[in-house]
Amino acid sequence: MKTSFISTLSVQTTMRNSIAGVQREMVKANQESVTMKHADLGVTLGASTSRALDLSREISRIESLLNTASLATTRLESAELSLDNMNKLGLDIQSAILTLGSSTDETSLATARQTMSASLAAFTDFANTSVKGEYIFAGINTDVKPMEDYFALGSPAKAAFDTELNYYMSSQVPPIPSLSAMTEDQMNDFLDDLEAKFNGTAPLTDPPHPAALAGQDLWTTFFSSASDENMKSRISPTEVIDSSTNANSAGMRNFAFASIVSMELLQTSVSQEAREAVSSRTNAVINKAMNGVDSINQQRTTIGISTERVSKVEERLQAQEDILTKSLGDMENVDPEEAATRLNTLKTLLETAYTVTAKIQQLSLANFL
Repeated sequence: MKTSFISTLSVQTTMRNSIAGVQREMVKANQESVTMKHADLGVTLGASTSRALDLSREISRIESLLNTASLATTRLESAELSLDNMNKLGLDIQSAILTLGSSTDETSLATARQTMSASLAAFTDFANTSVKGEYIFAGINTDVKPMEDYFALGSPAKAAFDTELNYYMSSQVPPIPSLSAMTEDQMNDFLDDLEAKFNGTAPLTDPPHPAALAGQDLWTTFFSSASDENMKSRISPTEVIDSSTNANSAGMRNFAFASIVSMELLQTSVSQEAREAVSSRTNAVINKAMNGVDSINQQRTTIGISTERVSKVEERLQAQEDILTKSLGDMENVDPEEAATRLNTLKTLLETAYTVTAKIQQLSLANFL
């Protein structure tokens, strides 16, 4: 009878290789049980891998559009809320003018001026509304505060108004010595000229302004740093919308004009006839600011339509993303129960291999001598 031997080294080597193989499989099984996706998509999907990559890219593109649409919605909703508040401020100005009527009482005039002042200050705050560090009424100049604070020390807007008024009075023949000496016709003449400059239909002149400013627009030179070009957002592969408006609109120019002239000129030092001209002009212009062409309410309507468009696009994009995500999941995802069962089986195999290896290492010829 012939006997043979088995090397314990070869047995240990075989077990060690088996353990290493089980450990590699456990890493994959553990990854799949955590991510719920195949550990190696290329091996699992084979020729379908390119299809999975195409779906993944399409989902990423849709997510990017959804993020853009979400930001556009935030900007539009903030702009609509600000414009709504501006409209309410315009109603306050109208109410103050109607309440004042033809009163010559200083208390009534002071109350009206206070209303105009508060409305202009609040209007400026709303015009300078920012969302995530971007000014929504600045057009494409989103990093620049669009509206100049009329009440700030050394404000160029306030200085521009004073310059225009003083020049008008001094350029008349004979010169107008004071506001109390301005007639109704002269006040209307001054307001006509100033309103045209506010609206951009008449340029700055030299004098009273420096020659370098001659021909420029009073509003964009002294009052607004906004761009005429609005921010645009791509909300779908084929749709681009204006996701804001800007402070250079006719509505905002008219609002500022109406509040400034009434605040500055409804004084007891101004004649009754001239004051009535100011009140009448203020009422007419503030009405245009709220309801005229390119008015505050017209901007609100436009923004409301854009908001609705974005909402519908978001619904479509979300539906597309859900469909594509399900299709990609059918290709990439693993069965959670199968993944857990396989992981537990591999753990059992590994523990068994460790036990056998330990027993083999304990084998010694000395135990049989």
